[in-house]
Amino acid sequence: MQVELDYELSAGKNAENKYKESTRYLEKLKGIDKAMQITKAKAENLKKQLEAKPGLSIQRKQTRNKDWYEKFRWFFTTNDFLVIAGKDAKSNEVVVKRHFSENDLYFHCDIHGAPHTLLKNPENLELQNEDKLQAASFSAIYSSAWKNQLFSVEVYSVPYGSVSKTADSGQSLGKGAFVIRGKRDYYRKVELRLAIFFDREKGRLAVTPVTATDIRKDAYTVIPGDRRKSDVCKELKERFMKKGVDVSVDELMALLPSGNCSILY
Repeated sequence: MQVELDYELSAGKNAENKYKESTRYLEKLKGIDKAMQITKAKAENLKKQLEAKPGLSIQRKQTRNKDWYEKFRWFFTTNDFLVIAGKDAKSNEVVVKRHFSENDLYFHCDIHGAPHTLLKNPENLELQNEDKLQAASFSAIYSSAWKNQLFSVEVYSVPYGSVSKTADSGQSLGKGAFVIRGKRDYYRKVELRLAIFFDREKGRLAVTPVTATDIRKDAYTVIPGDRRKSDVCKELKERFMKKGVDVSVDELMALLPSGNCSILY
């Protein structure tokens, strides 16, 4: 075994430094051992839960090819219309420039710091009011209203052709910014309630406004609250695990809006 010594120090000082170093390593080993014991205890506890529920098995997310819309915020309305929203300035730009098509509806929360949101309608079908309300709710949930602890806000929608990258004379638009022209349809007192669940058929976590998941019994409802987002995600992970679904905290963190929150039920 080789031992590195500092020849500018005395033998006694070298021995003292090596002792301190070994003590630090021992403390790290103790920490690792403690973490392993906690993990083992959780595994044993889960095993007991599974034994108590013979029909319950752990379902893990499988490696799969993601759909194109999963690079954005997304969900499907009650009537199976796709809704997408930007995650940041860059993706907001992409949402409008590349994916806003004729027959789609554009939604935006009437507050600074909100995503560009599209209710996609490629087949030009009749959009029901519930689909529009759900898209409006989605736009509000991922806006700054969540972080600001607002429980309801106003959202407006406009048709294709009303969103432009051409600024008024003397003005300029940054990345992710657009000009809205024409008549706006407003949705008042839009609530911020997000449901999160595991789609067993697709093998993925998904989120939707609560109004779009009234028929789901396996979804957890999250609202703006006073708990740290990371703590809520840890609790959600444990709740999913009890249902036999193995998800990571990082996945949950990526799906929930920025800011503190609470699990309603």
